[in-house]
Amino acid sequence: MGLLLAGVLCAAALSGGALAGSVTLPSGQEARLHDSFWEEDSGTLRLRFVVPAVGDDAYARDHDAVFADMESLCAGPGLAMIEDDGNAWDGVTVTMMAMAVEFGHTAPDVVQFFEAFLVQDGNCIWDEF
Repeated sequence: MGLLLAGVLCAAALSGGALAGSVTLPSGQEARLHDSFWEEDSGTLRLRFVVPAVGDDAYARDHDAVFADMESLCAGPGLAMIEDDGNAWDGVTVTMMAMAVEFGHTAPDVVQFFEAFLVQDGNCIWDEF
């Protein structure tokens, strides 16, 4: 399945499920799914969320809260999508951004965080690269 088609199917699955609208993260911040797609060559699911608080210094500097929020996006919707897909995907990359930025484009004025997780035994394990 091509990357574009996989992304469309993935977004459709999310829009009809638990991620329709906003999701409240463990920190209390709101996240809205921007896009998602499978990277077949690396065996990775990419989930990209708009989290306006990412642009706020107080939240952005709270590394523990940001990491917990990213981990929850992997463990919740990420693992659910992998289970629904039925393929043995190796990982999930979560992006949280202050404003929507199209994948592959640069936006130096928009704060973005990226975190990679390995999927092992139904858990998200932080991937140090």
